[in-house]
Amino acid sequence: MDEVIKIESMFDGRSHHGSYRQHLWHRWRWWLVLRRFVCIALVVIGGIYAVKTYGRGDKRANFITTSFILLGSVGYMRPMIWQMWNERKLRKHPAYDTKITYTFSAEEVIMDGVSGKAVVPWCALSEVVETKLGMLLYQNKKDYLWIPAYDFKDGQMGEIVRLHESTV
Repeated sequence: MDEVIKIESMFDGRSHHGSYRQHLWHRWRWWLVLRRFVCIALVVIGGIYAVKTYGRGDKRANFITTSFILLGSVGYMRPMIWQMWNERKLRKHPAYDTKITYTFSAEEVIMDGVSGKAVVPWCALSEVVETKLGMLLYQNKKDYLWIPAYDFKDGQMGEIVRLHESTV
């Protein structure tokens, strides 16, 4: 590929809402599925236990029932809470609410915006992942850049993934 791919993207709440969920799903898919089943099971067991022991005045049974339902509920909501924290962290970034221009070439990725310009060689990106909602550019297992799918033309995300694979 001799030509460069240029993408202009807004770095704001609208474009990044849900990006953390995509990251979690890509990195921890089976753990999330297992956690979902465990949390639902805890709530159901707590509910069944509550129905069986309701009105008997047994403090231990009430504690166990409440604990199961609470653990299941909080465990189920935990990824949502992490997503809220992630979005709060993004709002503190100096480039938030600005337009960033990404230029993908055979040698590097150039990110240019109001807060500065960064030239990143492909070898600095550990993984590039195409999802239905956008693209994840991983610097390491936890840190990623997100570009929403609506900023790309048809086929550009696939080209960028192939470009990363061919250079690494």
